[in-house]
Amino acid sequence: MFSKASSKLPNALTGRGASPVAASNAEDALRLMAEMDLVPLLANLETSQKGLTRGEAARRLQVAGPNIISFRKAPSWWVLLLTVIPNPFNILLCCLAIISIASPEPSWETFGVLLVMIAISSLVRFWQEYKSIISVANLQNSVTANAKVRRLLEQKSTEPVDSEVPERNIVIGDIIRLTPGDTVPADCLILEANYLRVSQSNMTGESMPVTKAPASAMDQKKFDTIFDVENIAFMGTSVVSGSGLAVVLKTGDKSYIASIIKQLSATRELNTFQKGIRNVSYMLIGFMLTMVPIVLGISGSMTGDWSSAALFAISVAVGLVPEMLPAIVNGNLARGAHLLSKKKAIVKRLDAIQNIGAMTVLCSDKTGTITKDKVHLDDFVDCEGLPNTDILKLAYINAVCQEGQGNAMDGAIMNHQKIVEKAVTVPQYTKFATIPFTFERRRASCIIRGFTKYQMLVCKGAFDEVLSLCNSVRRAGNDEPLDTATRGKLELYAARLARNGFRVLLVARRHVTAEDMEAAESIEDLETSMVLEGLLTFLDPVKDDALESVTRLREAGVEIKILTGDNLAVAINICHQIKLVGDVDSDDVQAITGPDLALLEGDEFDETIQRCKVFAKLTPTQKAEVVHRLKKADHCVGMLGDGVNDCLAIRASDVGISVDSGSRAAKDAADVILTEKGLNIIAEAVRIGRVTHGNSIKYIKMVASSNFGNVFSILIASAWFPFTPMSSVQILVQNLLYDISQIAIPWDRMDEEYLQKPKHWRQWDLLRFIAVLGPTSSVIDVATFCINRYYYGIATAADNVALFQTHWFLQSLLTQTLIVHLLRTAKVPFIQSRASRVLVFSTCTIMLIGFCIPYIPPLRDALGMTQPAPAYIGCLAALLLAYCIEVQLVKMVYIKLFKAWL
Repeated sequence: MFSKASSKLPNALTGRGASPVAASNAEDALRLMAEMDLVPLLANLETSQKGLTRGEAARRLQVAGPNIISFRKAPSWWVLLLTVIPNPFNILLCCLAIISIASPEPSWETFGVLLVMIAISSLVRFWQEYKSIISVANLQNSVTANAKVRRLLEQKSTEPVDSEVPERNIVIGDIIRLTPGDTVPADCLILEANYLRVSQSNMTGESMPVTKAPASAMDQKKFDTIFDVENIAFMGTSVVSGSGLAVVLKTGDKSYIASIIKQLSATRELNTFQKGIRNVSYMLIGFMLTMVPIVLGISGSMTGDWSSAALFAISVAVGLVPEMLPAIVNGNLARGAHLLSKKKAIVKRLDAIQNIGAMTVLCSDKTGTITKDKVHLDDFVDCEGLPNTDILKLAYINAVCQEGQGNAMDGAIMNHQKIVEKAVTVPQYTKFATIPFTFERRRASCIIRGFTKYQMLVCKGAFDEVLSLCNSVRRAGNDEPLDTATRGKLELYAARLARNGFRVLLVARRHVTAEDMEAAESIEDLETSMVLEGLLTFLDPVKDDALESVTRLREAGVEIKILTGDNLAVAINICHQIKLVGDVDSDDVQAITGPDLALLEGDEFDETIQRCKVFAKLTPTQKAEVVHRLKKADHCVGMLGDGVNDCLAIRASDVGISVDSGSRAAKDAADVILTEKGLNIIAEAVRIGRVTHGNSIKYIKMVASSNFGNVFSILIASAWFPFTPMSSVQILVQNLLYDISQIAIPWDRMDEEYLQKPKHWRQWDLLRFIAVLGPTSSVIDVATFCINRYYYGIATAADNVALFQTHWFLQSLLTQTLIVHLLRTAKVPFIQSRASRVLVFSTCTIMLIGFCIPYIPPLRDALGMTQPAPAYIGCLAALLLAYCIEVQLVKMVYIKLFKAWL
């Protein structure tokens, strides 16, 4: 059945032949079809302007499938759980757990503790990401819509019937009607158009609708982008005004919008956070694999018991690995996600939180982010530049007369605050006729009749078009001839407004007599010899908090680049208002358009990307290329966008950001979804991201340097004493207690100085930190060894080894737990910077528990300890004080030498 049906289908569905319809590239295929003559194109599609028969449409639907785009589905909960488990540390802990029970003397305690660490880490990450998926799904509720289709009831029918069918049932070759408010259900070729205007803002970012017309009405010109082709309407765009008839060229996954979305399914490259945590993980693992054989060799040769030495080496390996790293990092990210949710941001991928904090460049669209996404009537002036409400009255009448055929500027006129608040009185009138706006005419007119039967034509439109139709100007209440000097003055004034980003319209009028009506062949012939009344200026106003938000981001070291499909002059003016670029009249305004950018290559291209702050008229591919080049220049790049045209750039960035009002494709590609669009939310997110990063790196540096110091001390003790300086279970318990004390780190605060600049994961900085701070603790450990050997006389395995181990257990646990407060800040602890109450409580509690263990017989016996010597308590207090002083001095020298701490 399928093969039989497909044999009757056109090349558009089967892909056979070399026709342009079968071209592999969606953009090239649409361009070729737009240039074809109508007769051969319809023949290739095997359709006609009367439409398909219902039977043929059903057969095509059966073969081609429904007219829907295959979005990437969210993974099931069990798939998500399986994906969050594998990471370098979890894999390492699994290996150590297996080794701990595969050795001649299996350690089930070690095995159990390691499995608990893996479970806690995985469950924390799974639960947060699962909640995020549910939240995002609630934002993506889709709505089914119908399309108006012309079809023949049967093969022999001659008269088509218009009916509504679900958009998913549209097929290639269908003839569809487009009316105001419709969403274009597929990629179409315009056959007929009556003042048809379509909004492509979700694909191009251009806020103004564009004209769509048949090929016969098109200018013979080379279009810069596929979106400029006037006889192609794209799937997902919406009809603003007018009406049209179109033939369907591409549906579902073959549409142009689908070709963009398909590029999102490619494997995503590692972002900044993933690269950083991977490099740090591999460095720590490599460090462990180097140290453990050394410990095994020294311990085995000194004690002669290689079996015990192997078990001891495994314990050392466990001690070196920050087992709680996945749990604490994921817990830290989960807390950041919770804080961001209170700031109107839903985090889909936890990695994005730290990437926001590490962000050095934020690429963003303009509309709705910096501006209010609402065209605003800025001023209405006469030809002398003086405010005049009569011009507003005429413009208001013209806008009202459009009756649904109007554009955003008509809406701005009717909603203008002076109409509402000051109740500008509009004289009573009756509409006689309307000439709607088109992009060919670039003006709209209406003829009205007052109660005195006085007829007047009111024209509103683009500067050049309207000015060329005027021969008089209204000045001081009188009509005067429009001479060359006045024209020149008006042109200079309008040019200055245009350079400043304003959209300028002229308003003109003329008296229309009965004789004029009879003499004119069409109403458009009356748009001559008009009197110029004045000018209207429009602007999409900047958000009230835009300047403050931009300033906050720039002060935080985040450079902002505007990537928009809008007009360059408008974009420059908006960015000038928020002090993102300099004076628009300067030689270097740091701005470029997409067509100009396409002419650049190599180093010149990269230099332009780095230098420019405003990119206008960009294609989706160009936006993604800008992001890629910035990332290659070692930037952490964020991309904020809500349209299909932003999807590739969102996916390419380190952290993709969209809004819940954006297109589904943009939300699917994003890492973070804002429930409200604005840079103020991003500024708050940057701060939260840096706190999250700071607390993560804080833990890693603390635990890595502390563990290295312990292993370094174990090497010294193993080479010095003929017995195990600390048993395997003692090492495991000590490490577990220390890690538990660190669970409160996600709730710790960061110093303000740390939050002022972007932070990155730097493994060599971590290695330097470990190499300097690790041996610092070994100095106190060696002092403890000396006290045990020379004061308590513990030198051989025949002496009180349990007392040696107890003394070192207490000193090691208390020092590395206390050191949290010294290492967490670059300032003087307790005086200039204090930890959060939660962290103070957790560290004090663990220190108290650790100190009490040797005094509780069941715990003491289980760990092979004994009660410490009474005099040692005083020595321990002295050692803790000496350690704090030593670390603070080393920290001051370290900061002076390397100009950094965390």
